[in-house]
Amino acid sequence: MSEPTMYSEPTYGNWRKPRTGGIGKLGALETALLIGGLLVTIILFRLIGPIGGAVALAVMGGAFMFLTIRDKHGRSAGQRLLARRLFKKASRARRNIYRSGPVGHVPDGKCRLPGLLATSELHEFEDSFRRPFALLHMPTANHVSVVIEVEPTGLALNDRENIDDYVANWGAWLSGLSKTSDIVAASVTVETAPDYGVRLRHEIDANMSESASPAARQMMEEVKETFPQQSAVTRAYIALTFTTWRPGSDRNRKIEDIGLDLGTRLGKFTEHLEVCGAGDAHPVDAQTLCEVVMSAYDPVLAEHFDAARSQGVTPQVSWDNVGPVAAEAGWEWYRHASGFSKSWVMSVAPRGVVFSNVFEHLLTPSADVDRKRVTMLYRPIPAGTAMDVAERDVNAASVRSGSTKRPSFRAAAELASAVQTAQEVAKDASLINFGIVITATVMRSIDARAASYEIEDLAGTAQLTVRPAYGSQDVAFTAGLPLGLVLPDYVAVPARVREAI
Repeated sequence: MSEPTMYSEPTYGNWRKPRTGGIGKLGALETALLIGGLLVTIILFRLIGPIGGAVALAVMGGAFMFLTIRDKHGRSAGQRLLARRLFKKASRARRNIYRSGPVGHVPDGKCRLPGLLATSELHEFEDSFRRPFALLHMPTANHVSVVIEVEPTGLALNDRENIDDYVANWGAWLSGLSKTSDIVAASVTVETAPDYGVRLRHEIDANMSESASPAARQMMEEVKETFPQQSAVTRAYIALTFTTWRPGSDRNRKIEDIGLDLGTRLGKFTEHLEVCGAGDAHPVDAQTLCEVVMSAYDPVLAEHFDAARSQGVTPQVSWDNVGPVAAEAGWEWYRHASGFSKSWVMSVAPRGVVFSNVFEHLLTPSADVDRKRVTMLYRPIPAGTAMDVAERDVNAASVRSGSTKRPSFRAAAELASAVQTAQEVAKDASLINFGIVITATVMRSIDARAASYEIEDLAGTAQLTVRPAYGSQDVAFTAGLPLGLVLPDYVAVPARVREAI
Protein backbone atom coordinates (compact mmCIF):
# COMPACT_ATOMS: atom_id res chain seq x y z
CA MET A 1 0.00 0.00 0.00
CA SER A 2 1.55 3.26 -1.10
CA GLU A 3 1.86 6.20 1.27
CA PRO A 4 -0.04 9.41 0.43
CA THR A 5 2.13 12.07 -1.15
CA MET A 6 2.78 15.21 0.87
CA TYR A 7 1.40 18.42 -0.55
CA SER A 8 4.09 20.84 -1.69
CA GLU A 9 2.95 24.47 -1.82
CA PRO A 10 4.02 26.10 -5.11
CA THR A 11 6.04 29.30 -5.23
CA TYR A 12 5.95 32.14 -7.74
CA GLY A 13 8.57 34.47 -9.14
CA ASN A 14 10.96 35.07 -12.06
CA TRP A 15 9.56 38.54 -12.73
CA ARG A 16 11.76 40.46 -15.11
CA LYS A 17 12.00 44.15 -15.91
CA PRO A 18 12.57 44.73 -19.64
CA ARG A 19 16.08 46.04 -20.33
CA THR A 20 18.14 46.65 -23.42
CA GLY A 21 21.68 45.40 -23.94
CA GLY A 22 24.60 47.54 -22.86
CA ILE A 23 27.90 47.59 -21.00
CA GLY A 24 27.50 46.27 -17.46
CA LYS A 25 24.40 47.73 -15.83
CA LEU A 26 23.97 50.36 -18.55
CA GLY A 27 21.17 50.30 -21.08
CA ALA A 28 21.56 50.79 -24.81
CA LEU A 29 21.04 54.57 -24.71
CA GLU A 30 23.39 55.00 -21.75
CA THR A 31 26.05 52.91 -23.48
CA ALA A 32 25.72 55.05 -26.60
CA LEU A 33 26.11 58.21 -24.49
CA LEU A 34 29.21 56.76 -22.83
CA ILE A 35 30.86 55.88 -26.14
CA GLY A 36 29.87 59.21 -27.67
CA GLY A 37 31.27 61.11 -24.68
CA LEU A 38 34.57 59.25 -24.88
CA LEU A 39 34.89 60.01 -28.60
CA VAL A 40 34.20 63.71 -27.98
CA THR A 41 36.78 63.75 -25.17
CA ILE A 42 39.44 62.18 -27.40
CA ILE A 43 38.77 64.81 -30.05
CA LEU A 44 39.00 67.62 -27.47
CA PHE A 45 42.31 66.24 -26.19
CA ARG A 46 43.74 66.60 -29.69
CA LEU A 47 42.20 70.04 -30.34
CA ILE A 48 42.69 71.93 -27.06
CA GLY A 49 45.44 69.97 -25.35
CA PRO A 50 45.64 67.77 -22.26
CA ILE A 51 44.44 70.35 -19.71
CA GLY A 52 41.32 71.30 -21.65
CA GLY A 53 40.70 67.65 -22.45
CA ALA A 54 41.00 66.70 -18.79
CA VAL A 55 38.51 69.40 -17.83
CA ALA A 56 36.11 68.22 -20.54
CA LEU A 57 36.55 64.61 -19.37
CA ALA A 58 35.74 65.60 -15.77
CA VAL A 59 32.65 67.55 -16.84
CA MET A 60 31.37 64.74 -19.07
CA GLY A 61 32.13 62.15 -16.41
CA GLY A 62 30.17 64.11 -13.81
CA ALA A 63 27.26 64.59 -16.20
CA PHE A 64 27.30 60.89 -17.09
CA MET A 65 27.26 59.86 -13.43
CA PHE A 66 24.46 62.35 -12.79
CA LEU A 67 22.37 60.68 -15.47
CA THR A 68 23.22 57.02 -14.85
CA ILE A 69 23.80 56.39 -11.12
CA ARG A 70 20.46 55.20 -9.81
CA ASP A 71 18.83 54.81 -6.44
CA LYS A 72 17.04 51.68 -5.18
CA HIS A 73 13.98 52.65 -7.24
CA GLY A 74 15.96 52.74 -10.49
CA ARG A 75 15.77 56.52 -10.86
CA SER A 76 18.80 58.68 -11.58
CA ALA A 77 19.57 62.05 -10.03
CA GLY A 78 18.77 63.66 -13.38
CA GLN A 79 15.31 62.10 -13.45
CA ARG A 80 14.59 63.24 -9.90
CA LEU A 81 15.77 66.78 -10.64
CA LEU A 82 13.72 66.94 -13.84
CA ALA A 83 10.58 65.78 -12.02
CA ARG A 84 11.09 68.43 -9.33
CA ARG A 85 11.59 71.22 -11.87
CA LEU A 86 8.55 70.20 -13.91
CA PHE A 87 6.40 70.14 -10.79
CA LYS A 88 7.59 73.58 -9.69
CA LYS A 89 6.87 74.95 -13.14
CA ALA A 90 3.34 73.51 -13.06
CA SER A 91 2.80 74.87 -9.55
CA ARG A 92 3.87 78.39 -10.54
CA ALA A 93 1.38 78.22 -13.41
CA ARG A 94 -1.23 76.87 -10.92
CA ARG A 95 -1.88 73.86 -13.12
CA ASN A 96 -1.91 71.68 -10.00
CA ILE A 97 -5.09 73.37 -8.72
CA TYR A 98 -8.54 72.38 -9.96
CA ARG A 99 -11.80 74.19 -9.36
CA SER A 100 -15.12 73.12 -10.86
CA GLY A 101 -18.81 73.62 -10.26
CA PRO A 102 -20.83 76.84 -10.60
CA VAL A 103 -18.02 79.02 -9.18
CA GLY A 104 -15.14 77.10 -10.74
CA HIS A 105 -13.27 77.35 -14.02
CA VAL A 106 -15.21 74.66 -15.91
CA PRO A 107 -17.08 76.49 -18.72
CA ASP A 108 -20.44 74.73 -18.25
CA GLY A 109 -20.33 74.94 -14.43
CA LYS A 110 -20.33 71.18 -13.92
CA CYS A 111 -18.08 69.09 -11.69
CA ARG A 112 -16.17 67.26 -14.36
CA LEU A 113 -13.30 64.94 -13.58
CA PRO A 114 -9.83 66.53 -13.63
CA GLY A 115 -6.66 65.54 -15.45
CA LEU A 116 -6.60 62.50 -17.70
CA LEU A 117 -10.31 61.89 -17.17
CA ALA A 118 -11.41 65.35 -18.31
CA THR A 119 -12.37 64.19 -21.80
CA SER A 120 -13.79 60.82 -20.78
CA GLU A 121 -17.33 59.84 -21.75
CA LEU A 122 -19.60 57.28 -20.11
CA HIS A 123 -22.11 55.14 -21.99
CA GLU A 124 -24.28 52.20 -20.98
CA PHE A 125 -25.22 49.05 -22.90
CA GLU A 126 -26.58 45.58 -22.18
CA ASP A 127 -24.74 42.31 -22.56
CA SER A 128 -26.14 39.03 -23.83
CA PHE A 129 -27.52 38.24 -20.34
CA ARG A 130 -29.47 41.53 -20.32
CA ARG A 131 -27.15 42.97 -17.68
CA PRO A 132 -26.46 46.70 -18.06
CA PHE A 133 -22.77 47.61 -18.18
CA ALA A 134 -20.93 50.92 -18.23
CA LEU A 135 -18.61 51.64 -21.14
CA LEU A 136 -16.01 54.30 -20.42
CA HIS A 137 -14.61 55.96 -23.54
CA MET A 138 -11.21 57.69 -23.47
CA PRO A 139 -11.00 59.62 -26.77
CA THR A 140 -7.42 60.80 -26.15
CA ALA A 141 -6.04 57.26 -26.17
CA ASN A 142 -8.77 55.67 -28.34
CA HIS A 143 -9.60 53.25 -25.52
CA VAL A 144 -12.81 51.96 -23.95
CA SER A 145 -13.07 50.22 -20.57
CA VAL A 146 -15.54 47.83 -19.00
CA VAL A 147 -15.60 47.37 -15.21
CA ILE A 148 -16.55 44.07 -13.56
CA GLU A 149 -17.35 43.85 -9.85
CA VAL A 150 -16.30 40.62 -8.16
CA GLU A 151 -16.74 39.14 -4.69
CA PRO A 152 -13.53 37.24 -3.88
CA THR A 153 -13.81 34.29 -1.57
CA GLY A 154 -10.59 35.19 0.24
CA LEU A 155 -8.27 32.88 2.15
CA ALA A 156 -10.63 32.04 5.01
CA LEU A 157 -12.03 28.48 5.08
CA ASN A 158 -10.12 27.59 1.91
CA ASP A 159 -7.63 24.75 1.65
CA ARG A 160 -4.18 25.54 0.32
CA GLU A 161 -4.84 23.29 -2.69
CA ASN A 162 -7.95 25.29 -3.59
CA ILE A 163 -6.13 28.59 -3.25
CA ASP A 164 -3.32 27.41 -5.51
CA ASP A 165 -5.90 26.24 -8.04
CA TYR A 166 -7.43 29.73 -7.95
CA VAL A 167 -4.02 31.27 -8.62
CA ALA A 168 -3.38 28.90 -11.51
CA ASN A 169 -6.78 29.64 -13.04
CA TRP A 170 -6.20 33.37 -12.60
CA GLY A 171 -2.91 33.03 -14.44
CA ALA A 172 -4.69 31.22 -17.25
CA TRP A 173 -7.35 33.95 -17.36
CA LEU A 174 -4.69 36.63 -17.68
CA SER A 175 -2.87 34.56 -20.29
CA GLY A 176 -6.04 34.47 -22.37
CA LEU A 177 -6.05 38.27 -22.56
CA SER A 178 -2.89 38.25 -24.68
CA LYS A 179 -4.71 36.12 -27.25
CA THR A 180 -7.47 38.73 -27.70
CA SER A 181 -6.39 41.25 -30.32
CA ASP A 182 -8.24 44.33 -29.05
CA ILE A 183 -7.43 44.07 -25.31
CA VAL A 184 -4.66 46.46 -24.35
CA ALA A 185 -4.77 46.32 -20.55
CA ALA A 186 -6.50 44.98 -17.46
CA SER A 187 -6.48 46.05 -13.83
CA VAL A 188 -7.60 44.66 -10.50
CA THR A 189 -8.60 47.09 -7.75
CA VAL A 190 -9.18 46.00 -4.17
CA GLU A 191 -10.66 48.80 -2.06
CA THR A 192 -11.19 48.74 1.69
CA ALA A 193 -13.40 51.42 3.22
CA PRO A 194 -15.36 52.00 6.45
CA ASP A 195 -18.71 50.34 6.77
CA TYR A 196 -20.83 53.18 8.11
CA GLY A 197 -23.53 50.79 9.25
CA VAL A 198 -26.32 52.80 7.65
CA ARG A 199 -27.88 49.78 6.00
CA LEU A 200 -27.51 47.75 9.19
CA ARG A 201 -29.27 50.37 11.30
CA HIS A 202 -32.06 50.72 8.76
CA GLU A 203 -32.48 46.93 8.60
CA ILE A 204 -32.65 46.65 12.40
CA ASP A 205 -35.17 49.49 12.74
CA ALA A 206 -37.35 48.12 9.94
CA ASN A 207 -37.51 44.61 11.43
CA MET A 208 -37.67 45.44 15.12
CA SER A 209 -40.79 43.87 16.60
CA GLU A 210 -42.94 45.96 18.89
CA SER A 211 -43.29 42.99 21.22
CA ALA A 212 -39.54 42.49 21.52
CA SER A 213 -38.20 42.17 25.05
CA PRO A 214 -36.22 45.03 26.59
CA ALA A 215 -33.10 42.85 26.65
CA ALA A 216 -33.37 42.11 22.94
CA ARG A 217 -33.95 45.77 22.15
CA GLN A 218 -30.96 46.80 24.25
CA MET A 219 -28.75 44.23 22.53
CA MET A 220 -29.77 45.37 19.04
CA GLU A 221 -29.30 49.02 19.97
CA GLU A 222 -25.80 48.16 21.14
CA VAL A 223 -25.13 46.40 17.82
CA LYS A 224 -26.28 49.52 15.96
CA GLU A 225 -23.88 51.71 17.90
CA THR A 226 -20.78 49.51 18.10
CA PHE A 227 -20.71 47.47 14.89
CA PRO A 228 -20.11 50.35 12.45
CA GLN A 229 -17.16 51.62 14.50
CA GLN A 230 -15.09 48.47 14.08
CA SER A 231 -16.04 47.12 10.68
CA ALA A 232 -14.88 47.66 7.14
CA VAL A 233 -16.12 46.70 3.72
CA THR A 234 -13.92 45.30 0.96
CA ARG A 235 -14.83 45.69 -2.69
CA ALA A 236 -12.97 44.38 -5.72
CA TYR A 237 -13.18 45.40 -9.37
CA ILE A 238 -11.63 44.19 -12.61
CA ALA A 239 -11.33 46.68 -15.46
CA LEU A 240 -10.73 45.54 -19.04
CA THR A 241 -9.44 48.09 -21.54
CA PHE A 242 -10.03 47.66 -25.27
CA THR A 243 -8.81 49.64 -28.22
CA THR A 244 -11.38 51.25 -30.48
CA TRP A 245 -9.37 50.11 -33.50
CA ARG A 246 -9.36 46.52 -34.71
CA PRO A 247 -6.89 44.95 -37.16
CA GLY A 248 -8.20 45.15 -40.70
CA SER A 249 -10.24 48.25 -40.04
CA ASP A 250 -9.35 51.56 -41.67
CA ARG A 251 -10.79 53.69 -38.83
CA ASN A 252 -11.85 53.59 -35.20
CA ARG A 253 -15.11 51.86 -34.48
CA LYS A 254 -18.15 53.79 -33.32
CA ILE A 255 -19.09 53.57 -29.65
CA GLU A 256 -22.43 51.97 -30.54
CA ASP A 257 -20.67 49.23 -32.50
CA ILE A 258 -18.17 48.64 -29.69
CA GLY A 259 -20.98 48.43 -27.13
CA LEU A 260 -22.82 45.81 -29.18
CA ASP A 261 -19.62 43.85 -29.76
CA LEU A 262 -18.58 43.83 -26.11
CA GLY A 263 -22.12 43.01 -25.05
CA THR A 264 -21.84 39.66 -26.83
CA ARG A 265 -18.35 38.94 -25.44
CA LEU A 266 -18.62 40.17 -21.86
CA GLY A 267 -20.19 36.95 -20.61
CA LYS A 268 -17.09 35.02 -21.66
CA PHE A 269 -14.91 37.17 -19.40
CA THR A 270 -17.20 37.02 -16.36
CA GLU A 271 -18.12 33.33 -16.44
CA HIS A 272 -14.52 32.13 -16.11
CA LEU A 273 -13.73 34.37 -13.13
CA GLU A 274 -15.56 32.15 -10.63
CA VAL A 275 -12.91 29.42 -10.96
CA CYS A 276 -10.31 32.10 -10.18
CA GLY A 277 -11.77 32.66 -6.71
CA ALA A 278 -13.51 35.87 -7.77
CA GLY A 279 -16.94 34.66 -6.68
CA ASP A 280 -19.93 36.30 -8.30
CA ALA A 281 -18.76 38.48 -11.20
CA HIS A 282 -21.09 40.96 -12.84
CA PRO A 283 -20.54 44.09 -14.92
CA VAL A 284 -20.84 47.49 -13.24
CA ASP A 285 -23.57 49.73 -14.57
CA ALA A 286 -23.20 53.47 -15.14
CA GLN A 287 -24.94 54.46 -11.89
CA THR A 288 -22.68 52.29 -9.75
CA LEU A 289 -19.51 53.43 -11.53
CA CYS A 290 -20.47 57.06 -10.95
CA GLU A 291 -20.97 56.37 -7.25
CA VAL A 292 -17.61 54.58 -7.00
CA VAL A 293 -15.73 57.48 -8.59
CA MET A 294 -17.62 60.14 -6.61
CA SER A 295 -16.91 58.31 -3.34
CA ALA A 296 -13.21 58.12 -4.21
CA TYR A 297 -12.91 61.86 -4.83
CA ASP A 298 -15.33 62.88 -2.06
CA PRO A 299 -15.34 60.13 0.62
CA VAL A 300 -18.04 61.86 2.65
CA LEU A 301 -20.54 61.01 -0.07
CA ALA A 302 -20.09 57.27 0.50
CA GLU A 303 -22.16 57.38 3.67
CA HIS A 304 -24.92 59.33 1.91
CA PHE A 305 -24.99 56.78 -0.91
CA ASP A 306 -25.34 53.96 1.63
CA ALA A 307 -28.15 55.81 3.39
CA ALA A 308 -30.02 56.35 0.14
CA ARG A 309 -29.57 52.72 -0.91
CA SER A 310 -30.83 51.47 2.46
CA GLN A 311 -34.07 53.39 1.93
CA GLY A 312 -34.52 52.14 -1.62
CA VAL A 313 -33.60 55.50 -3.18
CA THR A 314 -31.24 55.71 -6.15
CA PRO A 315 -29.39 59.06 -6.23
CA GLN A 316 -29.43 60.68 -9.65
CA VAL A 317 -25.83 61.24 -10.70
CA SER A 318 -24.22 61.76 -14.11
CA TRP A 319 -20.67 61.40 -15.36
CA ASP A 320 -20.48 65.15 -15.95
CA ASN A 321 -20.78 65.78 -12.19
CA VAL A 322 -18.74 63.03 -10.53
CA GLY A 323 -15.56 65.10 -10.17
CA PRO A 324 -14.45 67.03 -7.10
CA VAL A 325 -15.46 70.65 -6.60
CA ALA A 326 -11.88 71.43 -5.61
CA ALA A 327 -8.60 69.53 -5.83
CA GLU A 328 -4.93 70.38 -5.37
CA ALA A 329 -1.95 68.19 -6.18
CA GLY A 330 1.11 68.59 -3.98
CA TRP A 331 4.58 67.13 -4.32
CA GLU A 332 3.71 64.08 -2.22
CA TRP A 333 -0.02 64.41 -1.51
CA TYR A 334 -3.31 65.06 -3.23
CA ARG A 335 -6.15 67.00 -1.63
CA HIS A 336 -9.53 66.32 -3.25
CA ALA A 337 -12.86 67.54 -1.86
CA SER A 338 -13.23 65.91 1.59
CA GLY A 339 -10.27 63.50 1.19
CA PHE A 340 -6.51 63.73 1.61
CA SER A 341 -4.62 61.03 -0.33
CA LYS A 342 -1.14 59.78 -0.98
CA SER A 343 -0.21 57.25 -3.66
CA TRP A 344 2.74 54.92 -4.10
CA VAL A 345 3.88 53.05 -7.20
CA MET A 346 5.82 49.81 -7.37
CA SER A 347 9.43 50.28 -8.41
CA VAL A 348 10.72 46.74 -7.81
CA ALA A 349 8.67 43.54 -7.81
CA PRO A 350 9.15 40.98 -5.02
CA ARG A 351 12.62 39.52 -5.28
CA GLY A 352 13.12 35.80 -5.30
CA VAL A 353 10.14 33.52 -4.87
CA VAL A 354 6.92 34.19 -2.97
CA PHE A 355 3.81 32.28 -1.94
CA SER A 356 0.24 32.91 -3.00
CA ASN A 357 -0.57 34.88 0.18
CA VAL A 358 2.18 37.46 -0.32
CA PHE A 359 -0.38 40.33 -0.60
CA GLU A 360 -2.64 39.14 2.23
CA HIS A 361 -1.78 41.89 4.74
CA LEU A 362 -1.58 44.59 2.08
CA LEU A 363 -5.14 43.93 0.91
CA THR A 364 -6.79 43.72 4.33
CA PRO A 365 -8.32 46.83 6.02
CA SER A 366 -5.87 49.07 7.87
CA ALA A 367 -6.61 50.83 11.14
CA ASP A 368 -4.70 54.02 10.26
CA VAL A 369 -6.16 54.39 6.75
CA ASP A 370 -9.75 55.43 6.14
CA ARG A 371 -9.88 54.22 2.54
CA LYS A 372 -7.23 52.14 0.79
CA ARG A 373 -7.00 51.06 -2.83
CA VAL A 374 -4.49 48.56 -4.17
CA THR A 375 -4.57 48.40 -7.96
CA MET A 376 -2.62 45.88 -9.99
CA LEU A 377 -2.10 47.01 -13.58
CA TYR A 378 -1.57 44.46 -16.36
CA ARG A 379 -0.56 45.08 -19.99
CA PRO A 380 -0.54 41.77 -21.90
CA ILE A 381 1.94 41.44 -24.73
CA PRO A 382 0.23 40.05 -27.86
CA ALA A 383 0.84 36.34 -28.30
CA GLY A 384 2.24 36.91 -31.80
CA THR A 385 5.09 39.11 -30.55
CA ALA A 386 5.77 37.53 -27.14
CA MET A 387 8.48 35.22 -28.48
CA ASP A 388 10.26 38.11 -30.20
CA VAL A 389 10.24 40.08 -26.94
CA ALA A 390 11.59 37.10 -25.00
CA GLU A 391 14.38 36.54 -27.53
CA ARG A 392 15.38 40.21 -27.45
CA ASP A 393 15.53 39.98 -23.67
CA VAL A 394 17.81 36.94 -23.90
CA ASN A 395 20.07 38.73 -26.37
CA ALA A 396 20.23 41.82 -24.15
CA ALA A 397 21.06 39.72 -21.09
CA SER A 398 23.76 37.90 -23.10
CA VAL A 399 25.33 41.22 -24.10
CA ARG A 400 25.40 42.41 -20.48
CA SER A 401 26.81 39.11 -19.26
CA GLY A 402 29.45 38.98 -21.99
CA SER A 403 30.53 42.63 -21.77
CA THR A 404 33.16 41.70 -19.16
CA LYS A 405 35.53 38.76 -18.82
CA ARG A 406 34.20 37.92 -15.37
CA PRO A 407 30.47 38.66 -15.33
CA SER A 408 28.84 39.34 -11.98
CA PHE A 409 26.52 36.87 -10.31
CA ARG A 410 23.58 39.21 -10.98
CA ALA A 411 24.35 39.30 -14.72
CA ALA A 412 24.57 35.50 -14.85
CA ALA A 413 21.30 35.19 -12.89
CA GLU A 414 19.58 37.63 -15.26
CA LEU A 415 20.72 35.61 -18.26
CA ALA A 416 19.44 32.37 -16.71
CA SER A 417 16.12 34.04 -15.88
CA ALA A 418 15.76 35.42 -19.41
CA VAL A 419 16.47 31.98 -20.89
CA GLN A 420 13.89 30.38 -18.59
CA THR A 421 11.29 32.97 -19.61
CA ALA A 422 11.98 32.35 -23.30
CA GLN A 423 11.62 28.60 -22.80
CA GLU A 424 8.25 29.08 -21.07
CA VAL A 425 7.02 31.41 -23.81
CA ALA A 426 8.04 28.81 -26.40
CA LYS A 427 5.67 26.42 -24.56
CA ASP A 428 2.73 28.83 -25.10
CA ALA A 429 3.11 30.89 -21.92
CA SER A 430 2.22 34.60 -22.07
CA LEU A 431 4.17 37.73 -21.23
CA ILE A 432 2.48 40.47 -19.23
CA ASN A 433 3.86 43.80 -18.06
CA PHE A 434 2.54 44.68 -14.63
CA GLY A 435 2.70 47.36 -11.99
CA ILE A 436 1.01 48.29 -8.71
CA VAL A 437 -0.47 51.55 -7.43
CA ILE A 438 -1.37 51.92 -3.75
CA THR A 439 -3.53 54.84 -2.62
CA ALA A 440 -4.27 55.73 1.00
CA THR A 441 -7.00 58.25 1.77
CA VAL A 442 -7.65 59.88 5.13
CA MET A 443 -10.28 62.40 6.12
CA ARG A 444 -7.90 64.63 8.09
CA SER A 445 -4.50 65.82 6.93
CA ILE A 446 -3.02 65.26 10.40
CA ASP A 447 -3.55 61.51 9.91
CA ALA A 448 -1.52 61.43 6.69
CA ARG A 449 1.81 60.62 8.36
CA ALA A 450 0.43 57.63 10.27
CA ALA A 451 -1.23 56.36 7.09
CA SER A 452 2.04 56.75 5.20
CA TYR A 453 3.93 54.66 7.75
CA GLU A 454 1.19 52.02 7.64
CA ILE A 455 1.30 51.65 3.85
CA GLU A 456 5.08 51.47 3.70
CA ASP A 457 5.11 48.78 6.39
CA LEU A 458 2.44 46.79 4.55
CA ALA A 459 4.37 47.08 1.29
CA GLY A 460 7.36 45.63 3.10
CA THR A 461 5.36 42.60 4.23
CA ALA A 462 4.37 42.10 0.58
CA GLN A 463 8.08 42.24 -0.41
CA LEU A 464 7.34 45.23 -2.62
CA THR A 465 9.68 48.17 -3.15
CA VAL A 466 7.44 51.19 -3.56
CA ARG A 467 8.05 54.91 -3.83
CA PRO A 468 5.67 57.84 -3.46
CA ALA A 469 4.51 59.22 -6.80
CA TYR A 470 6.37 62.49 -6.23
CA GLY A 471 5.04 65.29 -8.40
CA SER A 472 2.40 63.01 -9.95
CA GLN A 473 0.06 62.33 -7.06
CA ASP A 474 -3.04 63.33 -9.02
CA VAL A 475 -2.09 61.04 -11.92
CA ALA A 476 -1.33 58.11 -9.60
CA PHE A 477 -4.65 58.66 -7.80
CA THR A 478 -6.46 58.46 -11.14
CA ALA A 479 -4.52 55.36 -12.19
CA GLY A 480 -5.57 53.63 -8.98
CA LEU A 481 -9.27 54.00 -9.76
CA PRO A 482 -11.02 50.99 -11.33
CA LEU A 483 -11.31 52.68 -14.72
CA GLY A 484 -8.70 50.89 -16.81
CA LEU A 485 -6.41 53.81 -17.63
CA VAL A 486 -3.25 52.87 -19.54
CA LEU A 487 -0.71 55.44 -18.38
CA PRO A 488 2.10 54.64 -20.89
CA ASP A 489 -0.19 55.76 -23.70
CA TYR A 490 -0.30 59.27 -22.20
CA VAL A 491 3.48 59.70 -21.90
CA ALA A 492 5.14 61.95 -24.47
CA VAL A 493 8.45 60.03 -24.48
CA PRO A 494 8.24 57.03 -26.89
CA ALA A 495 8.25 53.57 -25.32
CA ARG A 496 11.44 52.55 -27.15
CA VAL A 497 13.33 55.49 -25.70
CA ARG A 498 12.08 54.71 -22.17
CA GLU A 499 13.12 51.07 -22.47
CA ALA A 500 16.58 52.03 -23.75
CA ILE A 501 17.37 54.16 -20.71
